[in-house]
Amino acid sequence: MNALVAGMATGALMASVFVAAGMFLAFLLIKDPSPSLAVYLARFPPGGLIMAIVVLSYPIWGFIGVILGVSLLALENAAPGGGLGTSNLTYSFGVLTAFPILAAPVAYILRKVWHGIMGIALAAGGIFGWLLPVFAS
Repeated sequence: MNALVAGMATGALMASVFVAAGMFLAFLLIKDPSPSLAVYLARFPPGGLIMAIVVLSYPIWGFIGVILGVSLLALENAAPGGGLGTSNLTYSFGVLTAFPILAAPVAYILRKVWHGIMGIALAAGGIFGWLLPVFAS
């Protein structure tokens, strides 16, 4: 039960990081849009897009946190053993490597803001890979 609550709390923290960093990245993309993005922005106003990101990010990241809390519980039984300040090194290493790998295609597509996308991915890896096990124990 602690892992589920910790997952929801770290999901809310990650949503806050995502919203804060995502708004800077959205500003960089909207300031000088590519031709394909300009067509999309002409159809949909940027304010609506930003509001949708803010409204949807908290439940989505909270759900991701709960799922990762459940996977932490499963890995604590299957592969126990901590290290480097975490209660389960296998879980932490897996999460810390999975987020940047999953963000790499998005960073490739949005090359203009790749550094911000990878920063968000590393923040997610740190929050869910290290902070979640610390909160859960």
